[in-house]
Amino acid sequence: MAVKGKITRTLLVMAIIFMALSPAALCADKVEKYIPDTAAAEEGMTLWQIIRAGGEVMIVLAFLSIAALSLVIYYFLTIKQDKLLPEEFLDRTLDMITQDRYEEARKACMSEKNMISSVLLAGLTHMEKGRVIVKEAMQDEGRRTSDGMWQKLSYLADVAAISPMVGLLGTVLGMIQAFNVIAFQAGAVKPILLASGISKAMVTTATGLIIAIPAMIFYSFFRGRMKDVTARLENISAELYHVIAERTSRD
Repeated sequence: MAVKGKITRTLLVMAIIFMALSPAALCADKVEKYIPDTAAAEEGMTLWQIIRAGGEVMIVLAFLSIAALSLVIYYFLTIKQDKLLPEEFLDRTLDMITQDRYEEARKACMSEKNMISSVLLAGLTHMEKGRVIVKEAMQDEGRRTSDGMWQKLSYLADVAAISPMVGLLGTVLGMIQAFNVIAFQAGAVKPILLASGISKAMVTTATGLIIAIPAMIFYSFFRGRMKDVTARLENISAELYHVIAERTSRD
């Protein structure tokens, strides 16, 4: 019985030593890195941990989010009809033209930068060349000014289109990382190591969509504003042309 008890104790000690030296125990530090404790696992990942899980792709997405926010603020400040097409400036310059104060009207157009001043200055500059040249100059300037504003607005659409693609890139990289774990891990694959690649894939995709969806909504909103501004500019340009044409034919 004593010999049997010694053998039992020896086998128990050997089993404990074997368990201590097993691959699971050797990787305990890696598991500890991902899950500090049970309480943290139950609470879930913090925002910073989610961002870190996305990997390097999140840096690009961060720049895109800053760009989208900056563009939205810029458009709110600049794409306004009363700023681009000020009625007070229109009335003042029309009075100058009807009173034959052309040089004063030119100076007013050069001192104030808006869409009306650009179109009106083009017409006043070519008054001596006839009505046809005046009309073409004003139309070209109005088209150029509108195209410039539409080009600025398209930057937000570009951000909305690029963000999901960058998120998709992060998804592909995350899935490659997950498959590498399956391919190169010896023995049983640990779900905690597999989850790292999958979380990168999901986080980057979600972040790309979080940036793209509001950007597209704001782009649609500002596009409506720009359509109103463009339509109003066409009406103002036609009005200015008729006033200038009358002065040109009279002279």
